[in-house]
Amino acid sequence: MFDLDLAVVAWCAFALFCGGAIKGTLGVGTPLLTVPMMSLVLPIHTAVAIMAIPVIVANLWQTINAGQAVYVLKRFWPTLMAILCGTYIGAKILSVIDQHTLLFAIGGIVVGFTLLQFSQPHLRLPERLERPAGIAFGLISGVVGGISSMFGPPLIIYLVSLHLSKDMFVAAIGCLYLSAVVPWVAGLILFGVLDSRTLILSAAGTVPVLAGVLLGQQIRRRISEGRFRIFILMILLAAGCTMLWRALTA
Repeated sequence: MFDLDLAVVAWCAFALFCGGAIKGTLGVGTPLLTVPMMSLVLPIHTAVAIMAIPVIVANLWQTINAGQAVYVLKRFWPTLMAILCGTYIGAKILSVIDQHTLLFAIGGIVVGFTLLQFSQPHLRLPERLERPAGIAFGLISGVVGGISSMFGPPLIIYLVSLHLSKDMFVAAIGCLYLSAVVPWVAGLILFGVLDSRTLILSAAGTVPVLAGVLLGQQIRRRISEGRFRIFILMILLAAGCTMLWRALTA
């Protein structure tokens, strides 16, 4: 059990607001920033659980606000189905796989790809490979997320390689990430990680997250496509380094 004094509440609200601002600006990055910030004053499993409802609401808001949900579903439905299958597989093998080795391998791939994109900014996935690559990356995202709760990096790698516009990227990542986190949150509830007290805190956390998302949307309208891409790659690099750090220190 932990105490929620005013200072802890204020810090968590600030962390959630910052995570929402990144989400609104780039479409990704909320847990990457918010969970480490909240874990300074809360147990890590509580910090993760508090993100449950905010990430669903933020991605639902992002998907609806983008106004391209039907197009995204038509274009990326194989990836979405692969994410669901991968999440189930990841949950099934959670008890037998070496998580440290997997995190280290995926983190290394993410960092390597990001550095390659920085050095070769026009690297693009051929159109004929979009669907099979989407299935492959969807499965990887589901498996990795089911084991480690980190769904984002494989999806970001895939979408960045398609060179989508910033608005299409935000619409696609929101819809795909939503398909990943809904079963993940269901698992948190099923296994008792998200209990009644944490559920209330998680629901309350949607307020500062959405406030940050609204601010971030205004920022996104003012940045260029090129700068948006650089910011996305920086988030991806941070995610890869986070996975490597977790593999080496957990």
